[in-house]
Amino acid sequence: MLYQLSYLAQADGNPAELTIEVVTSASECSDWKRVRALMTRHGIIGAVSDDDEDVELWVARTDEAGNLVQVSQTSAKKAGRRSMLDRRRDEVRFRSAPFPLYGLPPSWDGARFLGGGWWEGMPGRKRTKALSLVHGTLVQGEGPVLTVETASEFSIGGGGLLNAAGMVWEHRSPSIEEAFEELTRDDPHGDLPGAFPVRTELLINIDAVPVSFDAFVDGGRWVARAEVGSNFVTVEGFSFDPDDVALVEIADVGPYVLGTRRFYERR
Repeated sequence: MLYQLSYLAQADGNPAELTIEVVTSASECSDWKRVRALMTRHGIIGAVSDDDEDVELWVARTDEAGNLVQVSQTSAKKAGRRSMLDRRRDEVRFRSAPFPLYGLPPSWDGARFLGGGWWEGMPGRKRTKALSLVHGTLVQGEGPVLTVETASEFSIGGGGLLNAAGMVWEHRSPSIEEAFEELTRDDPHGDLPGAFPVRTELLINIDAVPVSFDAFVDGGRWVARAEVGSNFVTVEGFSFDPDDVALVEIADVGPYVLGTRRFYERR
């Protein structure tokens, strides 16, 4: 295993991430004492621990004088265990979803993953409001992806297209053009698209029944929403032809759980 030793230091008065070197263990580091000193002074973002078996993750903040001050420290192993426990809790939420979940039929041959979710309430009494299932890839840009969300309450958010479409669907903006204008108005890095997405109707079968979806299409990316029963079903596709989409109710999320576990095991 390779470890990249990196830290945040002051460069011309501005914080900058500087890489020290890449090693296989702390004992191979050419100047371990210097790294330890930097950890104390600046706050390491990632560094090999003394026992050569783990990576210490440091979090730092900038004080009033502009110096980086350590706020917390944990090991990558502990962070990994916490992440795994969080994913196991998520699996329980998907297995006990209070509404139907939809995805591609078993005949579709491709990777499946648990997606995101939204829940609220006090600890131990959280109520699940939305859950999504992902088909294709979890890493944007690595291939076609189709995400299907069921929600008891619709919440505006997500990527740029989904966010803008949500503003139109929820009558926050009268048009997709004005939605994008509002989203980019206070963003110094935000630019209006050269061509705005086209609003259209998509007919997508759900359990062999055609359902009309209100959709916005932007080249190879599209989003669509429909009310199905008492819930909202939102579909988001990237390089995934909507004509090839037919949804079914997913009674067993096992393949999605397995795909997600295998994904994180490989990382």
